[in-house]
Amino acid sequence: MEPKRLQTFKKAERITSKLLIDRLFNGDGSSMVVFPFRIVYIKVPKGDVPVSILVSVPKKRFRKAVDRNRMKRHIREAYRLQKQLLWNALEGSNESIAIAFICITSNLCTYANVYKSMNKVLTRIASLV
Repeated sequence: MEPKRLQTFKKAERITSKLLIDRLFNGDGSSMVVFPFRIVYIKVPKGDVPVSILVSVPKKRFRKAVDRNRMKRHIREAYRLQKQLLWNALEGSNESIAIAFICITSNLCTYANVYKSMNKVLTRIASLV
């Protein structure tokens, strides 16, 4: 894929299926922790896109909606800019990956910290594929 096309984040890349979300969190998914995220991922049959994601920032950790939305925006932007690491690893595969990013910190992180952590996460998942 060309680099310009990879730096988008379309609706098809988001997890919207309740069945897939249930599969992710009912013990089928593998998980890891890379601060400030807890990542749950599962391999699924090939779909429209090689990777689909879910971003969750709990209200328990961030009481203000402004802070929750800012954290989600940071996570989505960091993923959008670095997703080619994972897409390139899945290029010849006949499987896709569904990933849930759950924020586990109670403090608002800077974008630089989120970006570094996202890089660690995506390279680690790419090495497991």
